[in-house]
Amino acid sequence: MRQLNLFELEFEQHQPKFQLMDTVKIILIDEQLDSETYHYRKFYEAHIINKAGEITNIHISPAGVVTYEVDIYGAKYYLLEEELILK
Repeated sequence: MRQLNLFELEFEQHQPKFQLMDTVKIILIDEQLDSETYHYRKFYEAHIINKAGEITNIHISPAGVVTYEVDIYGAKYYLLEEELILK
């Protein structure tokens, strides 16, 4: 058994679920998970729900929130990990 240090634990917690160039499908996030994002996507960006796109960039905030830049028909959208599934 090997002892882990703090840096290894931090890295493991922020591992992105998807990789660059993955083709993903955008889904509507559960309202209970993030109400603000749910309502924004439902009313202002409903046209991207159930569309496919390609991940072009991945950003991990210091708080550990993973945000993906997804290209959908030439337009860039910034989406949370919970809003994406592999196509």
